Amino acid sequence: MRHKGFVLGRKLSPIELLILLQLKKKPMYGYEIIKELKKIFEGVWEPKTGTIYPALRRLETRGLIRTELKEDREHYLLTKDGEEAMRQNLGFIERQLDFTKKYYQCISWHLPPTLKEKIIKRMAEREHPLIFWPFGFLHLINEIEDEKTKLELLKMIRESIKRRLEMIDSKIAELEEK
Repeated sequence: MRHKGFVLGRKLSPIELLILLQLKKKPMYGYEIIKELKKIFEGVWEPKTGTIYPALRRLETRGLIRTELKEDREHYLLTKDGEEAMRQNLGFIERQLDFTKKYYQCISWHLPPTLKEKIIKRMAEREHPLIFWPFGFLHLINEIEDEKTKLELLKMIRESIKRRLEMIDSKIAELEEK
């Protein structure tokens, strides 16, 4: 049964998905998975045994991987269910990335060029764009010299917040009716 892009009971944590992606390449033992992930995420994130091994156990319990003893080491292998769960999760992520790309394209059409440049610079410095909209832009307002542009941007932020509040009010009313 499908639900929001996932087979019920098959939603993967980001760590679990990373593990399955490694096991798609070849069967590996735990420390080998950790070394591969360290190499991939060098300088950004360091996988720890206290994170990876519990995730391996969860994947095994769910039947997404299985264990084989080779040379006195537990090697983990991806199962058919694991491949399917991985495929579905990657499909969901792809749809989310498509939406995010369109979302930021739409927003960028309405931003003043100087603000666009500042945002691009901050993104290049590894600040994620999701932190900016709408509240994150407020601290950038004072950096805009043109009063008309500043006013337009503030109005745009206000409208965005209004729409979000209307959506929240609608959800609250819906829950209160139950």
